[in-house]
Amino acid sequence: MSSISSRKSDYTSAVERAMLWLVRHQEADGSFGAVETMSHYMLLGASLMEGGHPAAAQKLMPALSRLFVRPQGGFDPPEVRAGRASALQERGYAPGWMIYSAHLNRAFDISLRAMPQLLALQDPASGGMFGREEDAQTGKGIINTAVTCVACQSAVATGHIAEAERMGRHLLLNVFGANRELSQAFYPIWDTERGLRTDAQAPVSPNMPAVIRRNQPNQHHFLTGMMIGAFTDLYRVTRDGAYLDAAVEMFRFGVEGNPAVYESTASHKLAWGCATLYRETGDRAHLEAACRLCDYLVGLQEQDGSFVHWAFVKTSADWPYSPRLNITAQFALWISRTLHCL
Repeated sequence: MSSISSRKSDYTSAVERAMLWLVRHQEADGSFGAVETMSHYMLLGASLMEGGHPAAAQKLMPALSRLFVRPQGGFDPPEVRAGRASALQERGYAPGWMIYSAHLNRAFDISLRAMPQLLALQDPASGGMFGREEDAQTGKGIINTAVTCVACQSAVATGHIAEAERMGRHLLLNVFGANRELSQAFYPIWDTERGLRTDAQAPVSPNMPAVIRRNQPNQHHFLTGMMIGAFTDLYRVTRDGAYLDAAVEMFRFGVEGNPAVYESTASHKLAWGCATLYRETGDRAHLEAACRLCDYLVGLQEQDGSFVHWAFVKTSADWPYSPRLNITAQFALWISRTLHCL
């Protein structure tokens, strides 16, 4: 087990190296050059701000407005205009993170004006967030757990507490509560017509796998981390102990007896979830889990300071600039959040 002082030093160095890689790619107008999608920008502002480069973060905000914000507010992502399937399946995912990131940077002209567009995806019946815009219009279809978690974070950050609580009750009752065998697996897909989907035909999307198997390698525990983060923040604002209990149970599902969770970049958001949980509980096991994940991420950092999502590629050359920009910002943000807990 690494000491606190060595981890502080390692994490500080890793974050600063990542920040220097990021700011080297920022152009005079605040943008980051030829970036494929809005999603590859979605957490840059939060990462730069928390990584100690607020000037670069502030320079980015007007660029985001120029590139992605509609005149009436809300977002016009190029990946949606292009009909990219991943963006259409999770219509609120990148917007949710963009709102969160912009709000941390006090870009209220972006964050607050985009919330109505995001909340239009909320199901009046369940409280969860539809993944597809067409499903939100008909009121039938898949409620996307990943979108719901991110939208919940954005709703809490922007003060839409009632809407966040409705999302939280869906996650608590319909998703977490319907998973009866957490000792074996977690099923995140919930259907307005069929309830929790555990069948082989359940429709997956980029951030919502059909199932996360306990005690197996290369599982998509980034979603486990998102559940922990959403539940913990809801507990923080509501003081409803059911949310904290659910966060702790999701933590146990993700890490207890499962060393493989610390050996995959697919677990990256679990570091953020565990650090968030530690801030609320003070339980050193929660912090140690976050640190073990960050130890792994730091060990994978490229010589130039960037990060590669090794769960999805075999060589560094297979991870080009645009997604590298996104993942470098994300990994640095989770390491920074954990560093702040040490």
